[in-house]
Amino acid sequence: QRSRVGSTMAARFLAVVGVLGASAFMVKPPSAAPRPQTAAWSAPPLISELLETPCEAGDAKTVSAAVAELSKRTSSLLETADDVLPFAADDDQGAETWLLRFLASDVAKGATVDLSAAQEAVEASIAWRLGEGRAIVDAARESYQAATAGGPGTWNNDPVLATAPSSSKIAPFVDLAKLLTLRNARQDGLVYAIRAGEVDDQALMTAVTTDELADFFLYAKAVNERVCAALAAQTDRLSDVVTVNDLSGINLFGDASFRNALSSASKVGDRIFPGLAGPTVLLNLPPLVSSLVKIFTPLFPASVQKRLKFAKLDLASPETFLDRAAPARAAFLTDVDAILAS
Repeated sequence: QRSRVGSTMAARFLAVVGVLGASAFMVKPPSAAPRPQTAAWSAPPLISELLETPCEAGDAKTVSAAVAELSKRTSSLLETADDVLPFAADDDQGAETWLLRFLASDVAKGATVDLSAAQEAVEASIAWRLGEGRAIVDAARESYQAATAGGPGTWNNDPVLATAPSSSKIAPFVDLAKLLTLRNARQDGLVYAIRAGEVDDQALMTAVTTDELADFFLYAKAVNERVCAALAAQTDRLSDVVTVNDLSGINLFGDASFRNALSSASKVGDRIFPGLAGPTVLLNLPPLVSSLVKIFTPLFPASVQKRLKFAKLDLASPETFLDRAAPARAAFLTDVDAILAS
């Protein structure tokens, strides 16, 4: 009996870990509790340096040459898809950065760059954007344009939420006490956080289908892709999204269809938006889950372990956290950097 319960909870823990990149919720701000004293987290790589990195990719001997070859192989397809991609048709630098994301994983591992596989991935991403995912990426483009209509540095989240698929059904369950995306402390990437224990998943799944919720999460990824593309152009960093999940009060025996929606969106998103998902931080695990972490984390591949961080953080109410100038917001972002650096 105990072993069955333990294995069930472990499976649910693994499911939570596996789908965090699909969620987009807000974490409460840190209190005045002491924060980890560690070195600053290393930023995403400089694009200019990454392009100069030596690599093996057929005749290409640098990442820049590999990206150029990938661009050549996919140029006719890219020309047909400019309105569903996160850069303008005449933005050669934006196109280069977007294609770089399809190679970055191989480059980071020091592996031979598989240009054929990258070409297939680009083709699959564009096919989804022009087909099954067309409504999602069109909505993301329109809401991003509306959110930034005030000029450089401005952001109005109202049209982003209003344009989201099934927004009227989902929004009541993911208000700003649970959902918020922030720029990181360096202003070169995003922090995408969830208060999982605050989401009434059972009530939510009576109002929405699994497919509708998965589309909602994919839309959030599509919006974040455009934000990261803009940040990359401004900072020369291959901007990504760090996911932070506060598991305080989480119900490991919650609605399975909610987890299925997260899992579906995560799997599709990793294919369609490569290089977007950064590390994952899990905060305030329940005691039994913490024990399971010690048992099961060593079983993860090294690449997964490197991208997972576990920490306890005393969090306070979210109200003051919504103010960009509030010390609580800056403190939270500093906390995230410190945890990632630990």
